[in-house]
Amino acid sequence: MSDMQDLASGPSAEQAAVRLSRLDVRFEVPGIESKRIYANGRMQTRVWVFVEAVDDSGMPVPIPYYPDLITTKLIRYHDGEPLTQDAYTGQPMPGWSVSREENRYVHEMPGVVQSPGGGGSTGTPIEFWVSSSEEGQLQIAAEVTVQGKVYRSNNTINPNGTKFNKSVVVIAERSPAFSHDQFTWKAQRIEGQFNGAALFRYDLGLYAGGRQVKLLDWDTQQYGGSGRYPIQFCYTGLIFSHPVPRSFTGVIAPVQAKEIRIIGFNLPVNKRHGELAAFKGVPPVYKYSGEEERLDSFMFTVIDEFGNTHHLSLIIDIQSSEFLLRNG
Repeated sequence: MSDMQDLASGPSAEQAAVRLSRLDVRFEVPGIESKRIYANGRMQTRVWVFVEAVDDSGMPVPIPYYPDLITTKLIRYHDGEPLTQDAYTGQPMPGWSVSREENRYVHEMPGVVQSPGGGGSTGTPIEFWVSSSEEGQLQIAAEVTVQGKVYRSNNTINPNGTKFNKSVVVIAERSPAFSHDQFTWKAQRIEGQFNGAALFRYDLGLYAGGRQVKLLDWDTQQYGGSGRYPIQFCYTGLIFSHPVPRSFTGVIAPVQAKEIRIIGFNLPVNKRHGELAAFKGVPPVYKYSGEEERLDSFMFTVIDEFGNTHHLSLIIDIQSSEFLLRNG
């Protein structure tokens, strides 16, 4: 029999019987009772749960055999139902969900100045991350099971006859919608020796209300692609309306890309912080390549630092040899 089995079956297991003396639920800043997030299923807010226990004589004791004999979950205050558990796969879950993992998105609404609050909590908190993909608000409490007994902080009677009335409120608001003209879309010619070819980088940024909203990622369902790989979203084929027969190509770069290849050249991406990058290549003369023409508007989605999605498109303007940014 193992040492742990001996402990669980011997006299010390009986001596280890405990009851909860404290079950506290709060945000990391004491004194704050509610927080706001965007209802995009990605933006999170952190919720802390503090648990303390005493033995039969009322003396403080550590909770035994953590985590084998204790489980902690967040619940809806009004009905005690647990929030959906999310291991965070990167895809928003329906409704309200909770994860033990922090994701990469900003956790505070833009413009929020946090009050210092007052009155801290001692001990080590159990940390949860709450998100929602539906608008509304939810009062959140905690449920702790220790040695088979269930304690809740939603003002219901617990196994020892006590009540804990501790909770926080999370408000999920509608994500903002921006017109394409609130995004910046700037072209810059890339200097260098390219055997007569003209190469350009386009920088896509979002500046709303006088401040930058960082763009973290993009994705598309077009041309069988995704934001993890470069997508050639434009190839004009032969353009007869130009004085010299020619073509041009467009490629959008993945966020993590350090280099991109376009019309036979490898270019450093060098994107600006919080922006996305696309490229245009114009060969000096047209050469038949057998490539499939891509002239349709390119539909893609960008994700900002708060986890909000914005649907955009690039219109291919043959006459001006340009890519025009529009809403998707």
